[in-house]
Amino acid sequence: MEEKLYNLFISGDETAWESNSKVFDVDRCIKGYTDQDLINKFVKLGREEINELKKFPCIFAYEDYCHKDASIGYITDIVVRQVGIKITFEKIEVLSSENMHKLQFELDIKNFEFSRTHWAIKRVDLFKELQAIGINLNAERKDRPIDITKHFFDVSFTFAGESRETVEQVVRELEKILDKNKIFYDNNFISQLARPSLDILLQDIYRNRSKLIVVFLCEKYQEKKWCGLEFRAVQEMIMDKEITKIMYIRLDPGHVDGVFKTDGYIDGTKYTPPQLAGFINERLNLAV
Repeated sequence: MEEKLYNLFISGDETAWESNSKVFDVDRCIKGYTDQDLINKFVKLGREEINELKKFPCIFAYEDYCHKDASIGYITDIVVRQVGIKITFEKIEVLSSENMHKLQFELDIKNFEFSRTHWAIKRVDLFKELQAIGINLNAERKDRPIDITKHFFDVSFTFAGESRETVEQVVRELEKILDKNKIFYDNNFISQLARPSLDILLQDIYRNRSKLIVVFLCEKYQEKKWCGLEFRAVQEMIMDKEITKIMYIRLDPGHVDGVFKTDGYIDGTKYTPPQLAGFINERLNLAV
């Protein structure tokens, strides 16, 4: 049976949870107010650990002196650097400071934690404890779609329409490995893509909110206006030497402006969709 855990974030910054991301000092993350076996399990914060932590619900709270209510939500991304750990998140419900203190024992929060900025992992079934005060987090998570104007994706796909059958097979295989909401594939977000100025949104997703862009190269890709627009983001990343964020899969020998003979690629005609999905996941594991 899967163990029930939740992430507790408490900050002394009065604006900490007003945006969608917050940077914590490395020494304030996981190492305190967390059972030792959980510290050992998660403190590495590699790809596997991050993927598991994103499944747990979270409380995003303020130190008591801020006199501000907390929020309930989920981690959408974790980026680890020497200077700190950046937590990107989505909030889905308010948890009043009063209710949080009433549930202090049930949530396994020590008194001193309310005056210390930190991230801890707690052995508590947060769904169950919140239901006691009328908050059904299970229903919120299941029914609430992501907002692609703000969401961060692990991988995004760009391809010509003629390649859709192959691409869709790869996407479905990748969904067996990754959370579906970590994959930007246009057919998964049809309603949200029906908007003016779609070019601006797509370039933002590809350039700023994707860890990896998978480009399916083919002769038709060169001819498509929308592919050309999406590829502009790729070219800018190449200019900025962010080449580890780009992956080429070639479906035929057709020429594409900006792709050279010295560029490496996977021959998509030699591998099955499950194998291609595995290659993509391998690159993501290296992108932590």
